[in-house]
Amino acid sequence: MPPWSWGALVPVLAAATVVVERRAEAAGRVPLLPPSLLRLRSMRRGFAMHLPFMLAYGAFMFVFALTVQTGLHSGVLGGGLAVLPLAVAYFAGSLAAPRAIARFDARRVVAVAAVAVALGLLVLVLVTVTTWPHTDYWAFTPGLVVAGAGQALVFACLFRLILLDVPEHLVGVGGGVVTTVQQSGLALGVATLGTLFVGLERTGVGTAFVVSLAVQAAIMLAIAAGSLTLPHLHARPGQTGVAVDV
Repeated sequence: MPPWSWGALVPVLAAATVVVERRAEAAGRVPLLPPSLLRLRSMRRGFAMHLPFMLAYGAFMFVFALTVQTGLHSGVLGGGLAVLPLAVAYFAGSLAAPRAIARFDARRVVAVAAVAVALGLLVLVLVTVTTWPHTDYWAFTPGLVVAGAGQALVFACLFRLILLDVPEHLVGVGGGVVTTVQQSGLALGVATLGTLFVGLERTGVGTAFVVSLAVQAAIMLAIAAGSLTLPHLHARPGQTGVAVDV
């Protein structure tokens, strides 16, 4: 079959999927992707933030590994050690996320954390521009720490916000949809910004890395702006859980 014919099938298959899923839910069964989930405000707006976030995250891990290993000739072990500051900061940010949400409201945390990720990426850009090709990968540590902590906070908040309105009997399905979007975003990030990086690599690994980081930083700033459309999620005085203000 010619390539254009596969493209023509996409809208047909999408429409058929919608019809089948609606009928299954109307019949009282639990479809693979319940249409009622996608009608939830928290799901729609949360996914609008979550997909580009995972795209940027997947792209970063891919291009950073290539930059350290092929551009700085650090090898596999060097690549692992280079990303260690981000991993430690991500772990610390994950532990701090519940308290940050309780104190400041999840969507505010998303906004601030997304800006922090963008700043961390721009620090990496500055280090690369000023020191390449003699960059010591430990010089990336400050930017990685800021970006890693921000990534952890954004991810934790978005996960909570997406599942905010999901009814109890659909929580398992909702979690599966979140995971599917998450994995799709990671793959899409490698396929798009990873391809951009490889295409620019002929002009220099440092240049390709800087351009890729700049695009990722722009995505994070867009997420920060878009987070203002998310519902409120915070703890009220005297509560141990969270409250929602839509």
